[in-house]
Amino acid sequence: MSLPENPSPAYAKQPVGKPRIPVVFWLLLTISLSLITGTVLLSNDMKHLRTIDRYFGFDLFSYEVKPPPPKALPRPTPPASVTLPLHAIEPPMAQTASTFLRTWRISGAAMCAALRDAGIQTSDWAAASFNANTFECFFEHSGKREKDQLPTSIFVIVRGDAAGTINNMRVKIVNPETDQNGQLDPNILRIFEVMLSQPQWLDFHEALNAIKNLRDIKEDGFGASITFSREVLNPDRYNFTLSLDAASGPQKRTRNYFSDRTWLPSPEPTAETNPAQPAPASGQ
Repeated sequence: MSLPENPSPAYAKQPVGKPRIPVVFWLLLTISLSLITGTVLLSNDMKHLRTIDRYFGFDLFSYEVKPPPPKALPRPTPPASVTLPLHAIEPPMAQTASTFLRTWRISGAAMCAALRDAGIQTSDWAAASFNANTFECFFEHSGKREKDQLPTSIFVIVRGDAAGTINNMRVKIVNPETDQNGQLDPNILRIFEVMLSQPQWLDFHEALNAIKNLRDIKEDGFGASITFSREVLNPDRYNFTLSLDAASGPQKRTRNYFSDRTWLPSPEPTAETNPAQPAPASGQ
């Protein structure tokens, strides 16, 4: 008995294939991943979303440009400490105290030259006949005697030492000529103008005005002394003295400290004269 070909019973097995995943599963998976991604991107004030936006340049957000933080200022350098020596705060000792001291800022020879430039024909600066250590220049003029009046006379002398340092300057005038206001003749007054201006001592303010009006005056300051006075017994005679003398202890200490043996001498100022002024009569 023969079997029929290609039998196909109802219970025969079907060929095995890949299992098919439902579409619903993929849809749920997509929704879940979208929710997770959205949660991550939107969390922390969309920090991650902003990072991605800046990285890829989508320009989804407007960003505020913050200025860079200010640089820290350099720390100030602490002040330097100074230690004062003890003697700087100790009270001064009278034995070592000094003081302001005036000095001649012009030599005797330059002073004589300044007088000559102003028309007062003094002699040259040279040793005195009575003492070789004393140097001087002088000017002398005498007028004619008229009736019972004394003749007008002028005597000027600048005296110092061989080094050129001035000791004093003196003027003696007898019966000086004056104008209608009783003021000294300008030709004679010019002598005092030169003597007061050349040392460059500017604190004797009233001296020249007093001399111009023939008034007595005496001023002292920092070792210098200026005097212009009328003789008591001879009212028509006037004496002028300008000298420099360190009398007090502090002045002597200051002068010794700044002596020419230690310091270079100061340059002499240029003698200044007014060429428009008339010159007094030269000595006879």
